[in-house]
Parts: sequence; C-alpha cells; structure tokens
Amino acid sequence: MTAREAAMDDALIGALDAFGATVGAVYLRDPEHPVLRLAGARSKNAGDAPAWAAEVAWGKGVAGGAAAAGEPLTGVEHDRSTLAAPLLLGDDAIGALAVASGGARDFSGADAQAMLVRSRALARALAPPPLEALRSELAGRIPAPASQWLDTTTAAAARGEREAIVTSFPAVGRRLGREPLGSRSALVRRDFDVEVPLRAWRIDDAGRVALLCAFAGDAEALARELYFTGDLRERCGALRGLAMFGRSPVAVDSVLDACRTSSMELFEAATADNPYTCRLLPEEEFRNAVLKAAFMGVSIARLPGLEARVDAELSRMLLSYVTEREVAGRSVPADIWPVVALHPTPGLVGKLCGYLEHPAEAHRAAAARALGRIGDRRAEPFVRDRLAREDDRMVRRALERALA
Repeated sequence: MTAREAAMDDALIGALDAFGATVGAVYLRDPEHPVLRLAGARSKNAGDAPAWAAEVAWGKGVAGGAAAAGEPLTGVEHDRSTLAAPLLLGDDAIGALAVASGGARDFSGADAQAMLVRSRALARALAPPPLEALRSELAGRIPAPASQWLDTTTAAAARGEREAIVTSFPAVGRRLGREPLGSRSALVRRDFDVEVPLRAWRIDDAGRVALLCAFAGDAEALARELYFTGDLRERCGALRGLAMFGRSPVAVDSVLDACRTSSMELFEAATADNPYTCRLLPEEEFRNAVLKAAFMGVSIARLPGLEARVDAELSRMLLSYVTEREVAGRSVPADIWPVVALHPTPGLVGKLCGYLEHPAEAHRAAAARALGRIGDRRAEPFVRDRLAREDDRMVRRALERALA
C-alpha cells in the first residue's frame, strides 16, 4: 500500500467511525476531464458492499456537487443517505470524501463541518511536495525556454550550488514573468500541517520559491541574505520562501523589516498566508503586525495560527481599533469579530448582537460565529430572531451553529 493509499484508507476508517456510516469513498478529480474518479472505498462491515460509481461527473450527485460547490452536501443516492465534502487545497477542489448509511438519516450541519475538517486534512495528506507542486503550477504558465532555464537552475540548486541561486534570483522575473500566478490551490507544509495558499502569488514568486525549495543547503539563511540584498520583488520571493521552509529565528529580522514597511505588497508577503511569521514573531511584534494588517486592509483571517496566539491584549487592541473606526464613521473588517470573541470584553456580546442586523452578509455571519464562540445565553433570543428573518445561506449556517 502506497502512502497515498494509506492516507485515503485512514481517512475512510476515521470518517466511518465518526459519522456511524456504513460505506465511504474517496474521489479524485481527473486532470484532463470534468469528472471525479473513484480512488478508494471502504465498508464498515464485510457484508456492506461499497457499490460506489467508478466515476462521477463534475457537479453531479452528492460527491460531484460537493466538489463543484466547494462545500459539504447531503442527499439520498441509491437509497442511502450520503454526506460528501470537497477535498480542498486552498480554494481548489481536488476531489471529494463521501460516506453513506442505509435508510433514512439526516446528517446535521455539525456533521457537515466535521466532514469538511476531515476532507481538508486528507487533501493536505495527498498534496505533492512543494517543489513538485510549484513546477506543476508553472508548467502551463511559462514558455518552454523559461521552463528549461528553471530546470537548469533548480538542478544546480539541488546540487548545493549556492551561487547559482544568488545570481539567478534577480533574473527570475525577467526569465519567467511577473504576472499573477492565478492559482486557486495551495502548497502544504507537512512539518506544520498547514496550507500556504497561492492566491496572491505571482509567477516570479513561484519561480524564486522553487529555487529555494530545491536548494541542498541552509535555505533559511540564504533567503535572509536574498531579502536584504534584493529589490521589492526579490524580497517578496524570499519571504514566501520562508513561509514554506522557515522554522528557526534566523530570518526573523527580515520579517520585522517587512512589517515596518509602507509597501502593501511586501507587508502582505510577510504576514498573509505565512506560517513562519505567525509562529516566530515575538508577542509584541506579532500584535502590532495583526493590528497593521487590519489597518492596511489585509484580512487577519489570512494570518495562519492567529487564533492560537491571540490574547486579551491583542483582543483589546483590535476592539480599540474598531471603536476608532466606528466613531469616524468608517467600515470595520468583519473578520475581527471571531478573533476578539476568543477573549471577550464587557459589552462585546451586545455589540455583536447589533452587528447581526448589519446590511453586509459577511458582518452578520462573522457576528454569529463570534457569538457561538462566546456562548453567552443572553444572546440566544437575538440569534433566533435573526435566524427567523435571515435569507442568506452562509449567514443561516453561522446562526444555526451559534445556537448549537
């Protein structure tokens, strides 16, 4: 059994046990055709025949619909109650994880969210190594001569030829291009078990990180050097490289420098979707980076591990920022609410109940998620009242989870 097969089998066994289902299946997207192909199946009892279709059209049925929608779906297929969740890397569905039980059964909203957690974990386990993923992303986006140049340079990096990277790093933009990568996918750091989404990357970012990932040497120290000797685009590439392999404080000074900059592009590369920064910045600098992200319009939801590091002081700082914005009649980022709810202050529950009536769906949903985290029963009548009047599906799910 290969590692991929073992990962799928473990995921199926866990899902069958967690949801009391009798059969389960993993479908993977065909790279050439709009179909999902059966990659693995399991039954809880020897007598329960899995009986899953060998392939499912994209967007059809429960599994195909979940993959196309990018969210869990339930339904009845072949007289079985079925629950499926997409295998998501970033925002890209690479397949679906499905379970089914005989007879009538209602899978709950909590079941759907728990299934999504399992399906995302399986997607991370099935993800290719970062260098392989980057080469695949670049393959259809750069011309043959650029691809050959990158092959030659990464081969030199793999031999430990440090100077080859130092001299090639500034040339990546000219050789490969600087256009947006345009990927919905993500790379996976297996040591941290986190995704690094590619949504904000440019082609030269991917090329520079590929060089650093291929290097058979101290890539962290090299990324630091390249940051302090490079231009804006080279610095962004070095910071995105640290997101993939940084694990010691050796390059933290490069992140601190980027966090003090007025360049939105550099600050975003240092903080958004960067687990290195979010794990290794000292507490005070981390709080300041989160506050600056909110101020600069970088969604704090894009700071991986934020919820594990938020404390009462950061919650207070963010709420002070909210108050200043409200007094000035300016908009407030909705993604602040679930974060400050981890360390609620007096009056926060009342403020969140007020935001349940906000005209923007994102604010109503975020306020509902925050109230669910706080768990103050005084908010329950307001949540129920809003649920009775709410038309938006995303907000309704958040309200239902808050009540659960």
